[in-house]
Amino acid sequence: MNEAPLARVLRGLHRAEDVLLATALGALLLLALAQIVLRSLFDTGLPWGETVSRAGVLWLAMLGALGAARQQRHVAIDALPRFLPPGPARLLHVLGQLGAAVVCGWAAWMGLGLVLDERAFPLPFVPGVPSWVPMLVLPAGFGLLALRFTVAAFAARKPPEGAP
Repeated sequence: MNEAPLARVLRGLHRAEDVLLATALGALLLLALAQIVLRSLFDTGLPWGETVSRAGVLWLAMLGALGAARQQRHVAIDALPRFLPPGPARLLHVLGQLGAAVVCGWAAWMGLGLVLDERAFPLPFVPGVPSWVPMLVLPAGFGLLALRFTVAAFAARKPPEGAP
């Protein structure tokens, strides 16, 4: 059976997201390992290692949040929908997803303001990279989360585990 073009695109985007998450995790682990080896054996380290590690953890957290939201495995308060009939439970789900989308949209807007402020007076993040570049994760990540929550509000949803 032929797969719908949109489904194919989404599957490719999900695969790319998973590869990016795994690559970021692997790169951070290798960087941490290199720092440990350099400090232990050679009494030195990469001067930019800690800075890149801190920014990398933020990128990794945002990629993880996107993956969790994609699979509807993010942190959610779902005690009430378990006891409601399907209609009100669906309404509560839609309101919760749209509320999360609004909060993430606001965070993306604030992140964009931070990036623009930092761009006005950039400092070097690491040699050759201005300080605003790693901050792009804020508007991009929260914007994508807002989009993902908005789509989830109107998509079919699996009932919470333990629902009657």
